[in-house]
Amino acid sequence: MNQQATVGTNRTGIAAAPQRAQEMLTGMEEFPPTSEGNAQDIARVRIAYAKEAEPLGSIPLPMGIKNKAKTAIKAVMGAQPTLLMDKLGERLAFERSGTRLYEGLVSKHEAFGSFTGGPSQGNLEEILQEEYRHFTMLSSTIEQLGGDPTAVTPSAALHATASQGIVQVIVDPRTTLLQSLEAILIAELADHACWEALIALAQQAGEDSLVKPFEQALVTEQEHLMKVRTWLAAGHGYTSSGKKGGRKVH
Repeated sequence: MNQQATVGTNRTGIAAAPQRAQEMLTGMEEFPPTSEGNAQDIARVRIAYAKEAEPLGSIPLPMGIKNKAKTAIKAVMGAQPTLLMDKLGERLAFERSGTRLYEGLVSKHEAFGSFTGGPSQGNLEEILQEEYRHFTMLSSTIEQLGGDPTAVTPSAALHATASQGIVQVIVDPRTTLLQSLEAILIAELADHACWEALIALAQQAGEDSLVKPFEQALVTEQEHLMKVRTWLAAGHGYTSSGKKGGRKVH
Protein backbone atom coordinates (compact mmCIF):
# COMPACT_ATOMS: atom_id res chain seq x y z
CA MET A 1 0.00 0.00 0.00
CA ASN A 2 1.19 3.50 -0.84
CA GLN A 3 2.04 5.33 2.39
CA GLN A 4 0.85 8.66 0.97
CA ALA A 5 -2.77 9.66 0.35
CA THR A 6 -3.90 8.97 -3.22
CA VAL A 7 -6.56 10.45 -5.51
CA GLY A 8 -9.64 8.28 -5.82
CA THR A 9 -13.44 8.13 -5.86
CA ASN A 10 -14.34 10.01 -2.69
CA ARG A 11 -18.09 10.45 -2.33
CA THR A 12 -18.17 12.07 1.09
CA GLY A 13 -18.26 15.68 -0.15
CA ILE A 14 -21.53 17.42 -0.98
CA ALA A 15 -20.01 19.17 -4.03
CA ALA A 16 -19.72 15.84 -5.87
CA ALA A 17 -23.49 15.55 -6.21
CA PRO A 18 -25.21 18.98 -6.00
CA GLN A 19 -28.59 17.64 -7.15
CA ARG A 20 -28.63 14.94 -4.49
CA ALA A 21 -27.58 17.55 -1.94
CA GLN A 22 -30.58 19.69 -2.80
CA GLU A 23 -32.87 16.66 -2.52
CA MET A 24 -31.47 15.97 0.94
CA LEU A 25 -32.14 19.55 2.03
CA THR A 26 -35.67 19.32 0.69
CA GLY A 27 -36.18 16.12 2.66
CA MET A 28 -35.06 17.87 5.84
CA GLU A 29 -37.76 20.52 5.31
CA GLU A 30 -40.39 17.85 4.73
CA PHE A 31 -39.44 15.86 7.81
CA PRO A 32 -38.37 18.34 10.52
CA PRO A 33 -37.14 17.27 13.98
CA THR A 34 -39.77 15.46 16.02
CA SER A 35 -38.96 17.39 19.22
CA GLU A 36 -38.55 21.05 20.06
CA GLY A 37 -35.36 22.57 21.36
CA ASN A 38 -32.02 24.03 20.35
CA ALA A 39 -28.34 23.98 21.31
CA GLN A 40 -29.03 26.02 24.45
CA ASP A 41 -31.58 23.46 25.64
CA ILE A 42 -29.06 20.66 25.12
CA ALA A 43 -26.47 22.66 27.07
CA ARG A 44 -28.88 23.05 29.99
CA VAL A 45 -29.38 19.29 30.11
CA ARG A 46 -25.61 18.70 30.10
CA ILE A 47 -25.19 21.20 32.95
CA ALA A 48 -27.92 19.52 35.00
CA TYR A 49 -26.35 16.09 34.56
CA ALA A 50 -22.89 17.47 35.38
CA LYS A 51 -24.11 18.97 38.65
CA GLU A 52 -25.61 15.65 39.74
CA ALA A 53 -22.83 13.36 38.50
CA GLU A 54 -20.49 11.42 40.75
CA PRO A 55 -16.71 12.05 40.49
CA LEU A 56 -14.81 10.32 37.69
CA GLY A 57 -13.13 8.08 40.27
CA SER A 58 -11.22 8.03 43.54
CA ILE A 59 -7.81 7.18 44.95
CA PRO A 60 -7.66 3.87 46.87
CA LEU A 61 -6.57 4.06 50.49
CA PRO A 62 -2.90 3.12 50.97
CA MET A 63 -2.25 -0.49 51.94
CA GLY A 64 -1.02 -0.90 55.50
CA ILE A 65 -1.34 1.30 58.59
CA LYS A 66 2.23 2.57 58.28
CA ASN A 67 1.64 3.87 54.78
CA LYS A 68 -1.70 5.36 55.78
CA ALA A 69 0.02 7.32 58.54
CA LYS A 70 2.77 8.46 56.20
CA THR A 71 0.21 9.67 53.67
CA ALA A 72 -1.85 11.45 56.34
CA ILE A 73 1.21 13.33 57.61
CA LYS A 74 2.13 14.46 54.11
CA ALA A 75 -1.44 15.59 53.46
CA VAL A 76 -1.32 17.83 56.54
CA MET A 77 2.02 19.26 55.33
CA GLY A 78 0.56 20.05 51.94
CA ALA A 79 2.65 17.55 49.96
CA GLN A 80 -0.42 16.38 47.97
CA PRO A 81 0.37 12.62 48.01
CA THR A 82 -3.15 11.90 46.72
CA LEU A 83 -2.44 13.89 43.56
CA LEU A 84 0.87 12.08 43.14
CA MET A 85 -0.83 8.67 43.40
CA ASP A 86 -3.48 9.78 40.93
CA LYS A 87 -0.84 10.83 38.38
CA LEU A 88 1.20 7.69 38.98
CA GLY A 89 -1.90 5.69 38.11
CA GLU A 90 -2.33 7.84 35.01
CA ARG A 91 1.24 7.23 33.83
CA LEU A 92 0.93 3.52 34.55
CA ALA A 93 -2.18 3.22 32.38
CA PHE A 94 -0.65 5.38 29.65
CA GLU A 95 2.58 3.38 29.46
CA ARG A 96 0.59 0.14 29.33
CA SER A 97 -1.43 1.59 26.45
CA GLY A 98 1.79 2.86 24.84
CA THR A 99 3.16 -0.66 24.80
CA ARG A 100 0.05 -1.88 23.00
CA LEU A 101 0.13 1.04 20.56
CA TYR A 102 3.66 0.16 19.51
CA GLU A 103 2.63 -3.47 19.15
CA GLY A 104 0.09 -2.13 16.66
CA LEU A 105 2.80 -0.15 14.85
CA VAL A 106 4.93 -3.28 14.55
CA SER A 107 1.97 -5.00 12.90
CA LYS A 108 1.59 -2.06 10.51
CA HIS A 109 5.26 -2.40 9.61
CA GLU A 110 4.87 -6.11 8.96
CA ALA A 111 1.80 -5.44 6.79
CA PHE A 112 3.03 -2.49 4.73
CA GLY A 113 6.78 -2.19 5.28
CA SER A 114 8.42 1.16 5.92
CA PHE A 115 9.41 4.07 3.70
CA THR A 116 12.60 5.99 2.97
CA GLY A 117 13.76 7.50 6.24
CA GLY A 118 11.06 5.66 8.18
CA PRO A 119 11.41 3.30 11.15
CA SER A 120 12.66 -0.25 10.94
CA GLN A 121 10.79 -2.97 12.78
CA GLY A 122 13.69 -3.05 15.23
CA ASN A 123 13.24 0.68 15.93
CA LEU A 124 9.60 0.15 16.82
CA GLU A 125 10.28 -2.92 18.93
CA GLU A 126 12.96 -1.05 20.87
CA ILE A 127 10.51 1.72 21.79
CA LEU A 128 7.91 -0.92 22.66
CA GLN A 129 10.30 -2.48 25.17
CA GLU A 130 11.16 0.91 26.67
CA GLU A 131 7.48 1.70 27.14
CA TYR A 132 7.05 -1.66 28.86
CA ARG A 133 10.00 -0.96 31.18
CA HIS A 134 8.39 2.35 32.16
CA PHE A 135 5.19 0.45 32.93
CA THR A 136 6.92 -2.05 35.22
CA MET A 137 8.88 0.73 36.95
CA LEU A 138 5.70 2.66 37.67
CA SER A 139 3.93 -0.46 38.93
CA SER A 140 6.75 -1.09 41.40
CA THR A 141 6.76 2.57 42.46
CA ILE A 142 3.05 2.55 43.27
CA GLU A 143 3.46 -0.61 45.35
CA GLN A 144 6.42 0.93 47.23
CA LEU A 145 4.24 3.92 48.14
CA GLY A 146 1.51 1.65 49.46
CA GLY A 147 -0.75 1.96 46.44
CA ASP A 148 -2.52 -0.59 44.28
CA PRO A 149 -1.18 -0.63 40.68
CA THR A 150 -4.30 -2.48 39.48
CA ALA A 151 -6.60 0.36 40.56
CA VAL A 152 -7.88 2.79 37.91
CA THR A 153 -7.41 6.30 39.28
CA PRO A 154 -9.46 9.31 38.06
CA SER A 155 -6.64 10.59 35.83
CA ALA A 156 -6.07 7.09 34.45
CA ALA A 157 -9.75 6.87 33.50
CA LEU A 158 -9.60 10.33 31.94
CA HIS A 159 -6.59 9.58 29.75
CA ALA A 160 -7.94 6.18 28.76
CA THR A 161 -11.04 7.85 27.36
CA ALA A 162 -9.10 10.70 25.74
CA SER A 163 -6.70 8.36 23.95
CA GLN A 164 -9.34 6.03 22.46
CA GLY A 165 -9.08 7.79 19.10
CA ILE A 166 -5.36 7.03 18.89
CA VAL A 167 -6.04 3.34 19.43
CA GLN A 168 -8.78 3.35 16.79
CA VAL A 169 -6.44 4.88 14.19
CA ILE A 170 -3.70 2.32 14.76
CA VAL A 171 -5.95 -0.76 14.82
CA ASP A 172 -7.88 0.38 11.72
CA PRO A 173 -6.77 -1.97 8.89
CA ARG A 174 -7.10 0.88 6.38
CA THR A 175 -4.47 3.13 7.96
CA THR A 176 -0.86 2.97 6.80
CA LEU A 177 2.26 2.98 8.94
CA LEU A 178 2.76 6.67 8.15
CA GLN A 179 -0.78 7.55 9.19
CA SER A 180 -0.37 5.52 12.36
CA LEU A 181 2.80 7.44 13.18
CA GLU A 182 0.77 10.65 13.05
CA ALA A 183 -1.51 9.18 15.70
CA ILE A 184 1.37 8.01 17.88
CA LEU A 185 2.83 11.54 17.76
CA ILE A 186 -0.20 12.72 19.76
CA ALA A 187 0.52 10.08 22.40
CA GLU A 188 4.22 10.93 22.55
CA LEU A 189 3.52 14.66 23.00
CA ALA A 190 1.16 13.91 25.89
CA ASP A 191 3.61 11.40 27.37
CA HIS A 192 6.42 13.96 27.34
CA ALA A 193 4.36 16.64 29.09
CA CYS A 194 2.95 14.26 31.71
CA TRP A 195 6.38 12.94 32.74
CA GLU A 196 7.47 16.53 33.38
CA ALA A 197 4.42 17.03 35.61
CA LEU A 198 5.09 13.77 37.45
CA ILE A 199 8.67 14.81 38.25
CA ALA A 200 7.40 18.10 39.70
CA LEU A 201 4.80 16.28 41.82
CA ALA A 202 7.38 13.81 43.16
CA GLN A 203 9.61 16.70 44.21
CA GLN A 204 6.68 18.50 45.83
CA ALA A 205 5.66 15.37 47.72
CA GLY A 206 9.20 14.91 49.06
CA GLU A 207 9.70 11.61 47.21
CA ASP A 208 13.23 12.49 46.10
CA SER A 209 14.13 8.87 45.36
CA LEU A 210 11.59 8.91 42.50
CA VAL A 211 12.99 11.95 40.75
CA LYS A 212 16.00 10.34 39.09
CA PRO A 213 14.18 7.35 37.53
CA PHE A 214 11.41 9.68 36.38
CA GLU A 215 13.96 12.02 34.81
CA GLN A 216 15.53 9.06 33.02
CA ALA A 217 12.11 8.08 31.71
CA LEU A 218 11.58 11.64 30.49
CA VAL A 219 14.86 11.55 28.56
CA THR A 220 13.77 8.30 26.92
CA GLU A 221 10.39 9.79 26.01
CA GLN A 222 12.14 12.83 24.51
CA GLU A 223 14.08 10.44 22.29
CA HIS A 224 10.84 8.71 21.26
CA LEU A 225 9.30 12.06 20.35
CA MET A 226 12.33 13.09 18.31
CA LYS A 227 12.34 9.78 16.41
CA VAL A 228 8.64 9.94 15.57
CA ARG A 229 8.97 13.53 14.36
CA THR A 230 11.94 12.57 12.20
CA TRP A 231 10.08 9.61 10.67
CA LEU A 232 7.04 11.77 9.91
CA ALA A 233 9.22 14.43 8.27
CA ALA A 234 10.82 11.76 6.10
CA GLY A 235 7.47 10.20 5.23
CA HIS A 236 5.92 13.48 4.16
CA GLY A 237 9.06 14.65 2.36
CA TYR A 238 10.07 17.71 4.37
CA THR A 239 13.13 18.54 6.45
CA SER A 240 13.24 19.85 9.99
CA SER A 241 13.40 23.39 8.57
CA GLY A 242 10.06 22.83 6.84
CA LYS A 243 11.49 22.83 3.30
CA LYS A 244 10.64 20.12 0.82
CA GLY A 245 13.10 17.27 1.13
CA GLY A 246 13.05 15.28 -2.08
CA ARG A 247 12.75 11.96 -0.29
CA LYS A 248 10.61 9.57 -2.26
CA VAL A 249 8.05 7.59 -0.32
CA HIS A 250 7.41 4.03 -1.47
